[in-house]
Amino acid sequence: MLRRNKEIFIIIGFFALIRLIVAPHFGLGVDEAHYVLYAKYLDWSYLDHPPLVGWVHAIFFYTFGTNEFLARLPAILIFAATSYCAYLFMLHISKSVRLSWLTVLALNCSFMFNVLGLMLLPDSLLLLFVFLLIFIAEKINYEKRFIDFIYLGILLGFMGLAKYTAILLVPPLIAYFLLNKRYDIVFSKEMAVAALIALVLVTPVIVWNIEHDFSSFRYQGARVFGSFTKSLKYFTVSLAAQFGTYSPLLFLAALYGFIKFMRSREDYLRLSVLFGGTIIGFFLLTSFSQRALPHWPAIFYLLFIPLGCYALLISKKKWRNNYFYFAVGLSLLLLLLAYTELIGKFIKYPDYKSPFRDIYGFQEISKKADAILKNDENNSEKAIAVTNWTMGSRTIYYTIPYDNKVFVIDSRKDQFDIWEKKLPMGMDLLIINTHFNKLDALKRLSCERVENAEELEIELNGSKVDVVKYVWCRNYGGFSIE
Repeated sequence: MLRRNKEIFIIIGFFALIRLIVAPHFGLGVDEAHYVLYAKYLDWSYLDHPPLVGWVHAIFFYTFGTNEFLARLPAILIFAATSYCAYLFMLHISKSVRLSWLTVLALNCSFMFNVLGLMLLPDSLLLLFVFLLIFIAEKINYEKRFIDFIYLGILLGFMGLAKYTAILLVPPLIAYFLLNKRYDIVFSKEMAVAALIALVLVTPVIVWNIEHDFSSFRYQGARVFGSFTKSLKYFTVSLAAQFGTYSPLLFLAALYGFIKFMRSREDYLRLSVLFGGTIIGFFLLTSFSQRALPHWPAIFYLLFIPLGCYALLISKKKWRNNYFYFAVGLSLLLLLLAYTELIGKFIKYPDYKSPFRDIYGFQEISKKADAILKNDENNSEKAIAVTNWTMGSRTIYYTIPYDNKVFVIDSRKDQFDIWEKKLPMGMDLLIINTHFNKLDALKRLSCERVENAEELEIELNGSKVDVVKYVWCRNYGGFSIE
């Protein structure tokens, strides 16, 4: 078995090794840091998402501590497992070891899947679960063993703990059994048991929402559906983002695969069309009301980049075979160049134009803030504050070694309002303002007096990445909402 699968282990090991090497060489992004904080503030659920991503982080956070490498290690391991499941999935369809590992190679050359394979997001977990769901659904269809319904219930429960949009996979799962005329499965006591197990497992999310006025459900509903204002611009921007982030040529391969296998009755292919079609259809529809982030429909591309590449490889037309090798080769080259730049940061960018501005310098920013707090001679309670939610998670994360209090002061209701158990009234707040912070927040803060503290320039290759100004708000008295 090991010898038969040698190629796939080489492919998975190659990409995992690259990600392990790259992982410690750049700072955590906004979402990355936020989900690590789920572990720091461990809870039954969270405003932004269900809790599983935080629970996974907690295993590493409380066992080994945290840094960039440890924060990214779970995602690297999970995507290695996802890649192997993709191989088993394609091996079932193609009956060819060579074709199967080639399609997994293509999957790992997609830019977005390298993001999800390096940075632990709720989607990183859901990708693995999708393949397991396909495997279990097909087994139930042919064997209908009670134990498989138990596994189905557990899996659906974990999917619900990973991301709310996992619920979108339930209707196509039921549709799969109905299309196969397996009414005895859909309306069976075994399926009721599976549903009950899933419900029990997602109880923490339900209880948390009851305790917090269903704020998480309302937050995510508003985020996905937006204002219901139809806009072709949102749709176009969303589609263009997917075109670029999944690799343009592999994006086209995915569409080709979906069209090619749309009418297939083979179980894995039918499940793929139902799952992938539901996901891409839902997010394309909702993108008319609000821009859809490119990783939201990742399940579609997870299934149809390999399937599209498989369709290209088995085509009798030589140009389609060549398209596959060119698409994978170009995507791999661009990917390796991007990873090389992430590690070395060789390119000099104009001032304030660096693409690294969100992932570079926050460790230095937090260290400087700690020094200012310690050197301040005022005998008062002090804390750090930021006035923009996008800075909140990174500031809190990189302040962990110094054990300083951090407050996010703005008008946006979010997870930070739940984590901040009390308002910083009467404290001396050290406000961190960056070059990119457009909110003139100091005019909206009630302070006994405002004092400029220090300034920090973040530079890379002789160019300014950011300029950070530290400002004291003495005896903070509140925030005015315009």
